[in-house]
Amino acid sequence: MGVEFERFSVAYLGDDGPLPPALDGIDLLVPDGQTVLLTGPSGCGKTTALRSINGLVPGFHEAQVSGRVLVDGFPVAQHTTAELASRVGYVFQDPRSEFFTFDVRSELAFPCENAGVEPDEIARRIDETAAAVGIEELLGRGLSKLSSGEKQKVAIGAALMPRPRILLFDEPSANLDTEGLAMLTEVIGSLKARGVTALVADHRLSYLDGVLDRAVIMDAGRIVADLGAEDIAAKDAQWFTDQGLRQLRPEAVESCPAAGPVPGDGLRISSAAFAYPGHDMLWRIDDLCLPARGVVGITGTNGCGKTTLVRVILGLLACRGARIRLGDADWPRRRRTRESAYVMQDVEYQLLGESVRAELLIGPEPGERTLRLADELLARMGLSALAGQHPLTLSGGQKQRLGIALACMKQAPVICLDEPTGGLDAGSMRALSELLRQVAADGALVLVITHDTEFAAETFDHVIRIDDHRMRLETVTTRTRPGAARTP
Repeated sequence: MGVEFERFSVAYLGDDGPLPPALDGIDLLVPDGQTVLLTGPSGCGKTTALRSINGLVPGFHEAQVSGRVLVDGFPVAQHTTAELASRVGYVFQDPRSEFFTFDVRSELAFPCENAGVEPDEIARRIDETAAAVGIEELLGRGLSKLSSGEKQKVAIGAALMPRPRILLFDEPSANLDTEGLAMLTEVIGSLKARGVTALVADHRLSYLDGVLDRAVIMDAGRIVADLGAEDIAAKDAQWFTDQGLRQLRPEAVESCPAAGPVPGDGLRISSAAFAYPGHDMLWRIDDLCLPARGVVGITGTNGCGKTTLVRVILGLLACRGARIRLGDADWPRRRRTRESAYVMQDVEYQLLGESVRAELLIGPEPGERTLRLADELLARMGLSALAGQHPLTLSGGQKQRLGIALACMKQAPVICLDEPTGGLDAGSMRALSELLRQVAADGALVLVITHDTEFAAETFDHVIRIDDHRMRLETVTTRTRPGAARTP
């Protein structure tokens, strides 16, 4: 019987009472076996809709609700937590928020152990699930040692283990490389073949091409469009841009090996090789020259060492023997830490202020120029209306934009961003692309770790590709501008 919303509204509770509605009287029916995408601008209510299906709203996230959500014909409000857990699986936006154990095998086993599944059956499911999501080699690893993309695969596997009839995915593509996206497409396709109902909240659409039944477009807590797969496939690139959506079939990044050193006295890394204690060499750099200004992407498969490279550049990790220069002078580790800027993938850990605007004013002298820059960045990132709100009340995409604005406030010569488009809608992604290119034009070198090919095609001047423990610098030969992607 699937999932049904009947005139359902949600208003989260603030210190002074209910906040504006996160969901505003929505009606939606998802029959058994359908794969449905929920998409729309950041903060439009996608995550709230998913949390309402498995009882996290209002059971865990306090809120005023009206109307009903039904799972298999029964109101969610009348289900116990155990009943919902056996019927509904959930992949969180931040996979770490759902981990209960310390290693991959135990994490996969955990939901089945709670449900009383026999040990032999659990072992069989672990082998089957690990093969399905491509984590066989990770089964003996500790969760804290995994990359973000590897953690995402484990979270997907753990959600599959109890064999739920309904599976909810919240931004499942955010941390996955190209191979991981192909795995995710295959997993959703296999769920569809087994008659499992899947609801996917995401901004990226391309990996769902061919497995999607419907796309539900939301804005300001309401459903503004409900389109079938054929309708979506027939839309041209300009339609997606006009709707503020990501492209269904985005351009790939086209690049070629850089012809000799890039111009300008920029960042130079030489004689560097990195290995974590007890592990083989992760990567080696003989001589890597980057421009003094520009936007440079860092790409490679999950676990290849992209974040490690950035942490070495920032001085957060020591790399014995490495020589790093900025311009014509050595750039020692302590200076790198002090003079560079970093936006973490889990940007929430960097937010300390009591309001969005106050966040940007931590540290620098609050003179007229500083205040003007803070207001300009808030406007550029679409956060002006939220300036007085507490940072931790923002949506995932809004927090990401605040973290980027925070890095830009520092006006550092090197700014590093780790998967900055996670949680960003199409409009925010394009605003970010334009902002980073402006920051680079103003004189900074911007290094960006990403698997987001649509963002990369619009943004990068050069790409560092990590492959087989080596790095090569390539020059981007074409750039897609907003609305210029190929027509399907």
